[in-house]
Amino acid sequence: MNLFKFIIPVVFMALYTNMAFADTDVVARVNGKPLTAFELNEEFQDLLPMMGSYHGGLSEEKIANIREKALNNLIEKELQYQYALEKGLSVSKKEIEAELAGMEKRFGSAAKFKDALKRSGMTKEQLKEFIKKRFLTAKAKKETVGSRAALSDSELKDYYEKNKESFKRPVELRASHILIGVDPTATKEEKGKKLKLAKDLLVKIRAGEDFAKLAMRYSTDDGSAPIGGDIGTFHKEMADQEFENAVLALKVGEVSDVVETIYGYHIIMLTGKKPETQLTFDDVNADIKKRLEKKRGDELYNTWMEGLRAKANIEIVKK
Repeated sequence: MNLFKFIIPVVFMALYTNMAFADTDVVARVNGKPLTAFELNEEFQDLLPMMGSYHGGLSEEKIANIREKALNNLIEKELQYQYALEKGLSVSKKEIEAELAGMEKRFGSAAKFKDALKRSGMTKEQLKEFIKKRFLTAKAKKETVGSRAALSDSELKDYYEKNKESFKRPVELRASHILIGVDPTATKEEKGKKLKLAKDLLVKIRAGEDFAKLAMRYSTDDGSAPIGGDIGTFHKEMADQEFENAVLALKVGEVSDVVETIYGYHIIMLTGKKPETQLTFDDVNADIKKRLEKKRGDELYNTWMEGLRAKANIEIVKK
């Protein structure tokens, strides 16, 4: 288990800002156990976008909301820690020492790491206790939530069969177009000239002239004109409605009449079409598993926390 993401931000903050926290500055008590300002600030820094905090990118209201969430997280972790102790979970000295060694390595030297601890107002023994607490809360969560959130293959297959219609790859279309762009502020006369150009080009295409060459010469779509008007692949509901309706009415190789959209006048050629296909269970198994286990895990976690909170004596001293 790697706790760098939990601990390093606070120690780095101490190293670069000379930030110190009083261990006796209590912000809350959980079943009589005091939670300190240091711990709250650690949670706060874990949630706070670092650049925003340095460059004034967050409003006072946003900071207050983050701090409230940090306090809630701190309380929940204390509840989890007390649960772990009650259940007899433990952390070996070897695990803690390995974590400390990794942290020292990240700082470049034992001296720099020691200096960072001094700046933070935290002793090495306090840090060890901090690491131990994090390990135990993680183990408690894994035991209570993680292992129970797993779904069997039969459960996943059952979900797939009951929701099979939602697991389909939609029709895939590929098209090229020539766009004669029209400015929204164009006069009726200007629009008329653009429409005439589009109709003249359509006549040339129907007469056998090369679509791609005409697109490269006349299309005002800078993205597709250099490649012969090819706009790549797309699915239904991804394009302008008038454009999509015209494409869906075509067979591969066919060219549309002039189509008007908010962008101007289009001449469209359908160059490829793949029909809707049913995705197999193997295609979607991993995604279903990830999504459903995340949902179940969240539900189990919330139920667990509600139960622990209901039995706990929680006192907010100051936010």
